[in-house]
Amino acid sequence: MDLLLLALLIALSVWGFRKVRGSLEGASRRRARASLPGYSPDRPLVLTSRFVLEEAQQAARCSCGGGVLSLGETSRLGLRVARGRCVECDADVDLFFVLPELLN
Repeated sequence: MDLLLLALLIALSVWGFRKVRGSLEGASRRRARASLPGYSPDRPLVLTSRFVLEEAQQAARCSCGGGVLSLGETSRLGLRVARGRCVECDADVDLFFVLPELLN
């Protein structure tokens, strides 16, 4: 009985360690992605033509590495936001753009 409890404790410890490590790695990937242009409202891409928006949406990747399915576009505080969802993990992925007229 004691060995069974010890095995259960070890299994739960390993599972908890893996969950914490995965969470920390995911947070690190999200921070790295937010530092890229377009993935943060602080670092928007300059929208010079419709092609910039389309190319960025096609090249967009989730922090898990999955592709992003476009859900539409919206405006937010002078920014154009392209909303998307990861096809692998169903996470929301937003791309931020600024219009050149708003830069002046």
